[in-house]
Amino acid sequence: MTDRAPRQLQKTLIVLVLMVLAGMLLSLKVQDPATPLVFTLALLTLAVLKARLVVLDFLGLRSGPRVLRVGLIAWPLFFALAAAAKALIATVSPAG
Repeated sequence: MTDRAPRQLQKTLIVLVLMVLAGMLLSLKVQDPATPLVFTLALLTLAVLKARLVVLDFLGLRSGPRVLRVGLIAWPLFFALAAAAKALIATVSPAG
């Protein structure tokens, strides 16, 4: 581990904490049924970005195998897209 690595991890940790706080604020808005879809999409985007930072920096895959890196980022992206599709369907479909 170089001298730069601990500083980079500290910066990443600070960014992750800020993203968690932003996500907590957004989740308060998302709990309301009349919430615009934008808040839900922003929350899902934050989740994918957090997963990306964890995979690249904390798992040390920034310079790791590309296939593993892409797979570990595609996994949360897949679920975020599924959740976004569900939220979009719930927004568009008539309440019955």
